[in-house]
Amino acid sequence: MSNAAQIATLYQTIATVDDQIANLNAEREQARTALSSLIEAAGGKVVLDGIATMEITRPTVIASYDRAGLEDLVRKLIANGRAGIAEMIAKQRKEHHRAGSLRITKVKAMTEHETH
Repeated sequence: MSNAAQIATLYQTIATVDDQIANLNAEREQARTALSSLIEAAGGKVVLDGIATMEITRPTVIASYDRAGLEDLVRKLIANGRAGIAEMIAKQRKEHHRAGSLRITKVKAMTEHETH
């Protein structure tokens, strides 16, 4: 089997598994929605001894910062003679290394109109 044929076969395997995962995720979300309704109706918390505790949590707000905006702010502060403040902000930057990985971008299916 040629290299291209092996790549195509492995891609098809991944695409099939991805479709199965998408279906399972949809099924999981339907079950979670139904379970949430039951837990809510039971007062927001249910304890199944030896199995699990299920609880509806309150909504929360999670703050984050625009990395590019902060980097731009640091540059502007330095340009305006505020290097000390810029340095204090810049020291808060954390870098995390992530290993390289395979990225697959699916080609969008063409509609009947686009094929003619």
